[in-house]
Amino acid sequence: MRKAPLAVLLMLAGASPAMATDAPVAAAQWVQWQQAGHAPLLLDVRHTDEFHDGHMAGALNIPVGQLASRVGVLGVPRGHEIVVYCASGRRAARAQDTLQSLGYTHVRLLDGSLSAWRQWNLPLVRERAS
Repeated sequence: MRKAPLAVLLMLAGASPAMATDAPVAAAQWVQWQQAGHAPLLLDVRHTDEFHDGHMAGALNIPVGQLASRVGVLGVPRGHEIVVYCASGRRAARAQDTLQSLGYTHVRLLDGSLSAWRQWNLPLVRERAS
């Protein structure tokens, strides 16, 4: 599969964060928001060691199993938009359900989670040597 250049991804993004829906957020859309300085809260719900091995810039890490007890760490109102990701999407979907059950109303998933991000060869922050 051929990798699309970042410029093409940005062109395809088109939507703005003001258009809050339950639809997943495409990687290209996230990059556009980040570059414009309008990115919602980004939540990585993988285990801490996975997070340190590589995560999206600006992501907050709260493992999905700890989310309900550590929700105060989010530091945003329940109406604030949150984008959640994990490795494949399963844990992110669990986190979305948890957050919605706690009253968060604008929780969206990163489409394809981190596997899609990697597929597009988008940058990751690493906090320790591989």
